[in-house]
Amino acid sequence: MTATEETYRQLHADPDEQLILNALLAAEGEFVSGSRLAEQIGVSRPAIKGKLEKLRAAGFDFEAVRNRGYRLTQLPTILHPGLLSYHQQTLAGAMEVLYFPAIDSTNSEAERRVSYRQPSPFAVVSSCQTKGRGRLRRDWYSASADNLYLSVVFEPMVPAQQLQHFTLWAGIHICRVLQAFVPKAPLKIKWPNDLHCGGRKFAGMLTEAKMDADGLKTLVFGIGININSNPMDFPPELRSLATSLYALHGEELPINRITAEVIHAIQRAYEVCLGDAPSPALTEAWAPLDSLQGQWVSAQIGEREVSGIASGIDAQGALLIDGPAGLQSIHAGDVRIQKAPATTRDTTHTG
Repeated sequence: MTATEETYRQLHADPDEQLILNALLAAEGEFVSGSRLAEQIGVSRPAIKGKLEKLRAAGFDFEAVRNRGYRLTQLPTILHPGLLSYHQQTLAGAMEVLYFPAIDSTNSEAERRVSYRQPSPFAVVSSCQTKGRGRLRRDWYSASADNLYLSVVFEPMVPAQQLQHFTLWAGIHICRVLQAFVPKAPLKIKWPNDLHCGGRKFAGMLTEAKMDADGLKTLVFGIGININSNPMDFPPELRSLATSLYALHGEELPINRITAEVIHAIQRAYEVCLGDAPSPALTEAWAPLDSLQGQWVSAQIGEREVSGIASGIDAQGALLIDGPAGLQSIHAGDVRIQKAPATTRDTTHTG
């Protein structure tokens, strides 16, 4: 066994605790008989109490009333394998989820699992990354257990062009899902792979692919989402740049349910790219979520810089920048919002 395997261990839900959770969650706040739970699991009533105490230690809480049983009154605010499993079961086409309390990188573990011939699709979820990575080889701050670190693996074996817009579609579907949890905060996408609100980043995506002569062999999609963290706990250099869904909503959110919904959204984006699900045109779906639209931006493409007004994306997913040299399509690059030159501001406001 390697040092990595010794350090980062997958945590499974206890089968008996899972049955208890399933029954209590399905009851939706109503009481569930202790006798019924004991009979269903095949243990004594005192054993049920012992298992509930273990769940309490993990952040759950329960109300117990004589002759009525137990009901769930509190859920953990961090990831829990039993809750992940329950919420996955409620979604059509749910995939296997591998949960690690801590991992070097969920994308790295996903790649290892592919090499071990783990059947796909599957998801790797963690509460903490020690070597989280983002686009352009940047580090991704991922030390908070209040957040979500997730990778989903597909093995499509199709021509690469069929999935060339996958990151954009994933961002669209994830943004839509998350918007339901923070209805008063307008969530947007910063081309090509960041989720923003009010100019601050709360999530970043990273897609990594392996191809051979037959086409796209493996697709690993990774995302880190700041869910229940307090931005004041971020490193000082990130506090003015980053936010969280908790900060946007004003109260803690159900991270396990969100995780299941995000995984399902990624699956739907994959199906859209393969043509297995109906969908509007990419440009039509992107437009209401575009955080750059109408802003002066600068795109760094190698040694070249292109500046101008962001004007949406084209049918190929390229960012359109309308600048001094005319309308240009940017297929890859690091894009930053900048202050428009004075001459541009003057021209914009003449009427």
